[in-house]
Amino acid sequence: MRIIGVTGGIASGKSTVTDILKKRFNYIVIDADQLARQAVEPGSPGLTKITTVFGPEVINENGELNRSLLGELIANDEQARKKLNAIIHPEIKKLYDQQIDFYRRSGIPTVFYDCPLLFETNLQNTVDETILVVADKEIRIGRIMARDKLTRAQAIKRIDMQMSDEDKISLADTIIENNGSLDDLLITTNVYFTRRKLLVK
Repeated sequence: MRIIGVTGGIASGKSTVTDILKKRFNYIVIDADQLARQAVEPGSPGLTKITTVFGPEVINENGELNRSLLGELIANDEQARKKLNAIIHPEIKKLYDQQIDFYRRSGIPTVFYDCPLLFETNLQNTVDETILVVADKEIRIGRIMARDKLTRAQAIKRIDMQMSDEDKISLADTIIENNGSLDDLLITTNVYFTRRKLLVK
């Protein structure tokens, strides 16, 4: 089975590309964000570890993780963010391995892994190929401001918290540029995967 990692910074359009993969090409896409939510569900080992490290105040009254509060805690504290990642990433890896094992045993020839932190967590070596979706910084800033109702300074801070596109480009096998409209991205992605279809599926 061939595993292809798809990644990209915030507001690059990575999720839109994986939506195209699922809806246009009917590919299997494992979503790292979905795995991350599963990893901290009530009663999970991940949530128990987070409570131990960050305190019970990060848990809502309904027993779920208070994501906004935890996000504030790690936004201004690099060490806290590293502690959180050290908890969550191994739990995500366990869930990922379970899905990969299931698809491999099911005879699925190609699976895509939608993973925002693919390079940051050195997971590029766990996939057979990597695709990076990129967009100019000013375009990403505008998208974040419009989508999340944030100020320009807040949008820039979110981008700067992540690995730079320049560093990611040096690690990626394929680059998909997404500086235009949704139709432009659809055409670019459609052409690329149509050409690759016989190779990857």
